[in-house]
Order: sequence, then C-alpha cells, then structure tokens
Amino acid sequence: MQEPEDLLEAAKKAEKNGACRIGIVTSGNRLTDAELESVLEAVELIKTETKLEVCASLGSLNPDRARKLKNAGLSRIHHNLETSEDFFGKICTTHSYAERVRTVEIAKAAGLEVCSGGLIGLGESRKDRIKLAFALRTLDVDAVPLNILTPVPGTSLENAEPLEAMEILKTLALFRLILPDKPIILAGGRERNLRDLQALALLCGANGLITGNYLTTEGQAPARDLRMIRDVGLSVKINL
Repeated sequence: MQEPEDLLEAAKKAEKNGACRIGIVTSGNRLTDAELESVLEAVELIKTETKLEVCASLGSLNPDRARKLKNAGLSRIHHNLETSEDFFGKICTTHSYAERVRTVEIAKAAGLEVCSGGLIGLGESRKDRIKLAFALRTLDVDAVPLNILTPVPGTSLENAEPLEAMEILKTLALFRLILPDKPIILAGGRERNLRDLQALALLCGANGLITGNYLTTEGQAPARDLRMIRDVGLSVKINL
C-alpha cells in the first residue's frame, strides 16, 4: 500500500497532464481495516489539494465502508463485472459474479457513482460480450471501461490468442449501441491490441481513455493521447 502522500503526488502529476480523475487501485478481494484508513486519508488529501475527482477500485465493499468512502470525498467506485455471468466462473473462482453485482449495488446505494465494465479477449464469445453490455445497462452504471487482455507470461492466459483489431472496434460499436448514454472508456491493452487503429476506437464508440500507465503494463504518454484526440477532430471534456 502506497503512502497517502505518494498518492497525492501522483494525483498532482495526473492533474498537470490533463486528467480529470485519479484512480486508487488495490489488489485482493477486499481491504483490511488499516488499508481502508490509508485510502480514506489519501482521498481526503487529494480532494483538499487538487481539483480532481477521485475514483477507487478496492474490491468488495459493505454498506458501512461505502458510506465512509463517500463521506471522505470519493466520487466513484470502479468494480468491473469483467465478463458475462455464464463465462465468469471459467475465469475467476475466488468469488462469484453475484458478489461483484452486489458491490455495484452497495456503492450506488451509498450515493457513489459506479464505473463498471469488463475485460475482453479472455476466450469469451461474442454472445458473452453482449450479455455483459446488457448486464451493465440493467445495473445502470455510470461509466463503462473496456480493457483488452494483454497476455502475461506465467499466468493461465499467457498463450491466449489476441483479438483482432477489427473485432475490438466492432465490440466497442456494439457497446455504444447497447449503452447509448454512458461514457465508454477505452482502458488497458488498447496500445498493444489496437496499435495504429487506436484513434478509430474514438469514432467507433469509445469516448474516454484511461491515460498513462496501468497496473503492470506501460501505457501511452498523455501528450500522445491528447494529440490523438485532436487528430480525429474531438476535444477533451473535463469531467467524464
């Protein structure tokens, strides 16, 4: 767990690079009490010393923890469904799809916005992706991030066949049709999987980008993302 002061420094850097939100992300299924207190302190610092909205991906929540995060100044919880209910058990066995849905519902009940999407390229079918999009519509989430698998050596999906770039673009277009009024945020894996077609994603349905580096992989420099947005005739909205 990084110190709150380190997270504040990262937030200031993100704000300088043009971001409108900063995400605090932890690993594991849920936080310990001490970890929660550290996150609460970081959220309060960032809200006091920057103009950024603060998001967090913290695993499973209960109603009390969701209220504490809201009161500290957190605006949005990120909690992906990842894939369809039918396919989820083939990817994750530490907890259930229903538990993920419940955390989304708890966050919304506490007054938090919810950013929830998924990861494509796991071996799921097109039907699974469509089912995921409709599940997100039913939950009425506030923003939908889409990640594309980057196979990592030593993991069970290290030999996964990469999705073709056009398949990714078609998936984005379908999500836009199913979720017409939601921000669709292109996230991890876009650089490696879309390569020179990244800009087309902004014309196929994506209207947001997670910029900078990701959890375990390097991302694209924010300046390059901003240029790409301008090159397709779009502009940056401050709050998404």
